[in-house]
Amino acid sequence: MKPNRIILAAFAALSLASCKEDVEKNAQKMLDDARFALRHGHYTEARDSILSLRVKYPTAIEARKQGILLLDSIELKAAQDSLKNATGEEWKRLDMKAKFFERKLREDLSYE
Repeated sequence: MKPNRIILAAFAALSLASCKEDVEKNAQKMLDDARFALRHGHYTEARDSILSLRVKYPTAIEARKQGILLLDSIELKAAQDSLKNATGEEWKRLDMKAKFFERKLREDLSYE
């Protein structure tokens, strides 16, 4: 009986490790999709991909860490693009938002 339990436990551990790798791999795919959307100026799609990743793969820690930085990059780029057409108070608000995300990204990257 004992050898069967050991084999079963080993199999369960291997299965769990395999699942964890699949979770990270799938989450990385969602990050890649978000990066693609960002490169093409589809900010809502990029944000949605990151937010979906957080819900769908809560245990994909490395992907979630990268997602935080990517989400900041999305917000920064969206604010910078909006600045091009803004005037007056709207320009000031968007400029402050862009500067905030620039500082936040520098700070986040310094902790890596």
